[in-house]
Amino acid sequence: MASIASRAIGLQRKLEEIACYASAMAVATMMTITVCEVLARALFSKSLPGAYEYVSLMFVYLIYLGLGFSQRRDAHITVGVLYDYLPRNIKKIAQAAYLIVACMFFGALTWTSAESAWSNYSMGDTILGIVEVKTWWARAGIPVGLALFSLRFLIQLIRLLTHNELLEEAAVTEQAPQETAEDENKI
Repeated sequence: MASIASRAIGLQRKLEEIACYASAMAVATMMTITVCEVLARALFSKSLPGAYEYVSLMFVYLIYLGLGFSQRRDAHITVGVLYDYLPRNIKKIAQAAYLIVACMFFGALTWTSAESAWSNYSMGDTILGIVEVKTWWARAGIPVGLALFSLRFLIQLIRLLTHNELLEEAAVTEQAPQETAEDENKI
């Protein structure tokens, strides 16, 4: 049973990393399209058909696909004015409540955004302009990112309950193996 759980967690980690790479590729693609658009306007006084539409739709990948990875590394912005001074037992209770609510909330958002993406795919939703741009491929990124985010909350809740590990402690242990491997590669 433990090996199944560790394999599932390993799969979750790989999927989060793949999603981050997809997000980075979306940024690179957005930048390339934008540079081409600027050059086309400057050199030829013409706009690239569909450039704005594609760039705006790719923001979905930029935003949603990195959520799970950022949560794993505890990289989201937090305000710890009160939390930092709480005793460990109270922090554990607060984090458990937060993780339960967040997992349920983003799980529900995953479901509704998946229904919306499927609906848009079924009806062939497009952005009309010079070029007809389908929107389903961008909308499909939302439930993927939110599903990884929800699963990350669930994994963190399980680790909190089974290993007594707070999010900030898990993030340090999560980053330590990667930094060690990077240091060894430099030598």
